Amino acid sequence: MKVEMVMPQMGESIAEGTILKWLKKEGDQVERDENILEISTDKVDSEIPSPAAGKIIELLAEEGETVPVGNVIAHIDTDGDDGEAEEEPSDEEGEKKEKGKEKAEEREE
Repeated sequence: MKVEMVMPQMGESIAEGTILKWLKKEGDQVERDENILEISTDKVDSEIPSPAAGKIIELLAEEGETVPVGNVIAHIDTDGDDGEAEEEPSDEEGEKKEKGKEKAEEREE
């Protein structure tokens, strides 16, 4: 599932925020509540956490850009399905899985 990360409202009268620095880049894995960027408003500078665990698939705003509150600034893929093919397991991993299956079948017999 794709989660939209929006520019947060850091106070009642705050209408926009400036992205100071992205702490993560496209393709990075993030945990929920892990800091993902630093923003600045006319009242406060703050680190902003990720709203969900997953992979950052798109950053929509650049460092130095001022973005209105509520605008989407990034997309996070929470199931790891961003259209790319999954990595094939290495030969060693594949052999271990196969041996595990054989042992399980032997126990069933």
